[in-house]
Amino acid sequence: MQLNDTQAKILQFVANTELRSSEQMLSLLLAEGIRFYFCDYESPSACSATSGFDADELVRKLQADAMRCVQG
Repeated sequence: MQLNDTQAKILQFVANTELRSSEQMLSLLLAEGIRFYFCDYESPSACSATSGFDADELVRKLQADAMRCVQG
């Protein structure tokens, strides 16, 4: 994923504010974005049943990736 200069600056600012690495912050933001976009507008059953898309599984994977970034 390639961020433009403005996106990178904002990501770094938010990461610094949260005392996280930029990689961990990006993973967390993506996880929350997926949950918001796919599951807050549709019921969870419709979310996974119609598209075969499991937002919870993707969120778990992104959070695990964020934890790997923290642990080194």
